[in-house]
Amino acid sequence: MDRSQETLPALDELRLIRQEARHTRSLNMLRRQFDRLQNVRRLYIDDFNVQVLVADIHQEIVERARYLRGESPASALTPEETYELFPEEPPPSHQAPAHQTPASGAFDDEPEAAEIPPEVPRLDPKTWQIAVGLAVFLTVLVLAAFFYLIQTARKINFKDDSVAATAAPQADSGKPKAAAISTPAAVSGPAPVAMTPTLRLYTDLVPGAVVFDDQPPRDIDGELVLDNLKPGQHSLKVTGPGGMAAFRFEVTGNAAPRAIGAPFVSNALAVLVSVENGHGRLVTNAEHSSILLDGKDAGQVDAKGLALPDLGKNEHDLRVVQDKDHQRFVLTYTPAPALTAYVKSDPSIGTLVLTAGQDDVDVYIENVLYRRKTAHGQLRVSLHAGKYNIRVHKDGFADPPPSTVDIKKTEETELQFHMRPVAPELATLQIKGGLPGMLVSIDKDTQATVGPDGVAQIANIKTGDHTIELRHDEYAPRKFVGTFHAGETTLLSGSDIALEKLTEQSKTVPAPAAGTDAPKTETAATPPTNPETSTLAPAGPPLRSEKVLKGGGFVPYGTPKSPGRYTFQAQGRLGGFLKRGKLQWYAGYQDGQNYVLFVLDGKRITAREVRDGKSLEQRRVAFPVDSDEWVQVDLAVKADTISVRARTTDGTWSDIVAVISPGRDFTQDRVGVYVPDKDEVAVANFHFTSH
Repeated sequence: MDRSQETLPALDELRLIRQEARHTRSLNMLRRQFDRLQNVRRLYIDDFNVQVLVADIHQEIVERARYLRGESPASALTPEETYELFPEEPPPSHQAPAHQTPASGAFDDEPEAAEIPPEVPRLDPKTWQIAVGLAVFLTVLVLAAFFYLIQTARKINFKDDSVAATAAPQADSGKPKAAAISTPAAVSGPAPVAMTPTLRLYTDLVPGAVVFDDQPPRDIDGELVLDNLKPGQHSLKVTGPGGMAAFRFEVTGNAAPRAIGAPFVSNALAVLVSVENGHGRLVTNAEHSSILLDGKDAGQVDAKGLALPDLGKNEHDLRVVQDKDHQRFVLTYTPAPALTAYVKSDPSIGTLVLTAGQDDVDVYIENVLYRRKTAHGQLRVSLHAGKYNIRVHKDGFADPPPSTVDIKKTEETELQFHMRPVAPELATLQIKGGLPGMLVSIDKDTQATVGPDGVAQIANIKTGDHTIELRHDEYAPRKFVGTFHAGETTLLSGSDIALEKLTEQSKTVPAPAAGTDAPKTETAATPPTNPETSTLAPAGPPLRSEKVLKGGGFVPYGTPKSPGRYTFQAQGRLGGFLKRGKLQWYAGYQDGQNYVLFVLDGKRITAREVRDGKSLEQRRVAFPVDSDEWVQVDLAVKADTISVRARTTDGTWSDIVAVISPGRDFTQDRVGVYVPDKDEVAVANFHFTSH
């Protein structure tokens, strides 16, 4: 239903009020019409068009009241009624003294009575008292009459040359003359209307703010009138809840201001009408819309606007039609050359509520990537009414089929996409230099046998942690847990796959069980200075390759020279007993003034970058560990980035930090373990995989 139909009774009532106000000759009747006008204003407070017309009629009633009261002072209202209708007049309780007027100030003092010549016989006291009493009575009567007339006039300008002097009647030649009193000039018609270029702005973006040229913003409550515009180009911007409009216009001499180009809007409709001498031109951001003037087709508006001839001196019903959407405005007449701007919140906007169930999902509207991604699994987008093709995408998830959504004006339309993760990527395990005939198994299921060339390979391994077991006759079996990454090949060789013969088992030093002290002796295995390429690192206490390092500062484990990942296990010790000591490792080591240090103190892990001797804490992450726990570290080194994550034996991975230093090349720097003086650190299964 067209909302404009609801306001027809109000518009009819306003037209009747205007007609009666123009023909009434009674201020009391005009007051009743004023009250009816205020009642319409309150009933239709949210109707943009009604409020515009109410403002115009209100001004006409005020001008009519001025005219009536200036034309017939004798029939004017009492001072109490005057103050009630025109509150800007001083109330009766604050009336000026009888010898003053509100417009011109005090009257001149009465001239003193002429001195009686000596030859004139003096009056006896009784006659004198009668004469004085009669003079006082007549003076009070005259002043009261003029006081009444003065109080009924409103804002009348007095001129010296219009002052009429009147003399009070005298009883005889000896009576004093009355003082001359000024009389107001009668107003012969309504106040003149300014004929300078004027801008009239009406909007429903309230409460709002308007910026004219480079002036500070000012509040606007629905309407704004700017007259006496200076020649030249001007700009105006109005903003309010959910919408904005900005436009430029030019003033030339006393001609009507003309819009420069189409207005720029956001969630709003702007219609600019420049009118002078009964002819106008309309400009709007709603290009290619049809314009109806008083129900008749006036043409289609384009980027240059649309001419509106023969407007005359009447008000008009103006409509902007787009498809089935009708926007209605009341174009009122003004004798001044004026640019009338209507800014209305755009009712053709609807809202798309997209739900994907995942964050950071890319949304494509008509195959154009939207500037924002989903947050908390949802995205809200304001769109013009119409049909749109929507699709979404996120790495690691299968793209759901695109969907078409029909956005309706002023409504929210929901659209759901179900994001399903794609099949996990796989990894590969490769053995080189192994004992021929050695059996390799993963999670006791997938198996492979090392061939005569010492090579074996197992493909299609799901990413994550898996238990790897190596077996061979006459050798002690070896079992450990390894972490596999998607798309990568984990290479085991050398000491990674070395088995000990059963006759040498007594030389093996197992890692301590949970809750026990570390053995006093060290194993013969030492960490490699040039480690074999591998991403494998056991999750539990190592069975071999353990090295106990005693206080010695920065202990290097090699320089990568290429992007890659380090994995190792470590355990902080002190005096041979398991305690909650600090565990520290580093990367990006250039010298003692430039490196990145990671410190685990039993409660948290702190990442700290030292640059030119100055220490800067990058991040601190809670990471509580018991004093006897081994910690597994996964450290990825790229050209300008070092990423670290860690976990305990039976815990989950915790992302610690990604240290980014543009301009650095961490791949050319050393990586290792830092052992303070008197401290001990056990390190096992230190591996590096090149990317």
